[in-house]
Amino acid sequence: MKLLHCLLIVMLGVTHPALAEVPDPKQAVQQATDQLLEKLVEVKPLYEEDPEAFFNAIDGALAPFIDFDGFSRGVMAKYYRRASDEQKARFSQTFRTALIRTYAKALIEFDNQEIIVMEPKLDPKRASRASIGLEVHGANNVVYPVEYTLTLKDNAWLLRNVSIEGINIGLQFRSQFASYMGKHKNNIDDVIDNWTVNGNG
Repeated sequence: MKLLHCLLIVMLGVTHPALAEVPDPKQAVQQATDQLLEKLVEVKPLYEEDPEAFFNAIDGALAPFIDFDGFSRGVMAKYYRRASDEQKARFSQTFRTALIRTYAKALIEFDNQEIIVMEPKLDPKRASRASIGLEVHGANNVVYPVEYTLTLKDNAWLLRNVSIEGINIGLQFRSQFASYMGKHKNNIDDVIDNWTVNGNG
């Protein structure tokens, strides 16, 4: 299982409850994982028949569980302050589209491997932050350790970052954005226009 495939799988797990009380991170992760994997069974045939419908279905199921604005702000890092409101919004959308499409393709290779959700760790200094570990069991009994960083927004735990086998994905994307800025002579619009999640922009 490639890194992005694993990343996709572990990004399945953040729910959006409507209850007034603060949701439990572990329960939220487990419920959303189950729900999205059920959706995958339903829409998987669309990948060959109607790819756009497949991408849209995965976007609808996955996107509500990711803090794209926060994630993309962290990726832009110091360049976020230089960007206009329009550029910030455009990069957040571009970032979302690239991630969803990449992960939707990776979902095709997910074949009901086991995902074990561990006990969450709450941040004692910031009630709106938590981390939670997962064990993704892949083919040939390979286990991928994963850790979510979650943020609580509007009473929902949203994915803010993820680490896989000790590799911080947010920091990788941040490095990629900085590299793009150098490649495109500090032109944020060009970086956005050429953004991909595999570093080839």
